[in-house]
Amino acid sequence: MKFTKLKYFTLLPLLLGMASISNAETKDVSCVYETVEKVSDKTGHHHDDELQPTKWYFWRTDKAVEVSNAEQSFGEKWTLSSKDTVYYQALYHDKHFLLDFQPADLKILGKKTNWEVRSKLFPQQILNKLEKKQRGKFKNYTMVHYQGKVAGIEYQVDWLPELNLPARVEKVSLGKKVVTELKEVYPLAQTPYRQIAHEKYDDMDYADIGDNESHPVVAQLQKDTGIGYFHQH
Repeated sequence: MKFTKLKYFTLLPLLLGMASISNAETKDVSCVYETVEKVSDKTGHHHDDELQPTKWYFWRTDKAVEVSNAEQSFGEKWTLSSKDTVYYQALYHDKHFLLDFQPADLKILGKKTNWEVRSKLFPQQILNKLEKKQRGKFKNYTMVHYQGKVAGIEYQVDWLPELNLPARVEKVSLGKKVVTELKEVYPLAQTPYRQIAHEKYDDMDYADIGDNESHPVVAQLQKDTGIGYFHQH
């Protein structure tokens, strides 16, 4: 059975009313993001009211990154077991079901996972190619603004080096603008947005879905998935 290709999240943003995070806690964070796509007309003007912002959650430790849609009906999790070895899970919370993907599965699907991108929400190699324009403050954090064009895509990035996360990312390409803003951030231990426990979910290996076409959940999963910013990388 052919399973549709994975689509990953995309990221980034503007922090409104959030708790300060000490240097020791910068890895373990919980964030709320919003991503919106704006399509330009023939004159090049982008229309803000075409699509509503997509809200999504982000949780990070030094060994795991998890994201969820606003309804927390679907999520994705990446786990780092050793250097350059990343495992992926598609979490169908509304169905109490999850799919496990081994590194070999991701390679076959053409989705070799870059842990740095998952944990920082923006490729460092792209950031390095952008021009550093100015420094400022974002809440209690140092913020560095970058801008430039890479591979035909125009970027505006507000980067928070203390958190290794972006405060805002704007991408413009082929008449489409994608803006992701960070709305809230907390130390993971203090977040009001908790991850949904999935230890008791019915689980299945991606490699086994071909032998389980009659499974009531598998039959519903033949559609694209992905949250927020990740599906654009």
